[in-house]
Amino acid sequence: MEKRIDVNIAGYALTVRTDRSEEHMTRLAETLNGRVREIQKQGGTANYLNIIMLAAMELADEVLTFEERFREVKDEVEALHRERDELKTQVDRKSRNLLATLESALK
Repeated sequence: MEKRIDVNIAGYALTVRTDRSEEHMTRLAETLNGRVREIQKQGGTANYLNIIMLAAMELADEVLTFEERFREVKDEVEALHRERDELKTQVDRKSRNLLATLESALK
């Protein structure tokens, strides 16, 4: 159920329509506001819109970096699954061969 949630981004009131919880939206606003404060401390620009855009760009960069790393980890996990399956197949084959050898030796 979509609801309206009021947040404050860099001193600007914003009403957001979302299915997310109020706590989640508050955390998002706090994250962005924290990044805005960090950029303000660094100085360099007095234009508030530029500061907000820089903060958003930093956060977007983090998202992309995490997505790339997630894909890398996912690929590694899939490779490990394939390797496990290959090893299982080898163990099964060797077990059958060993059983056949034992049966032949017992006859």
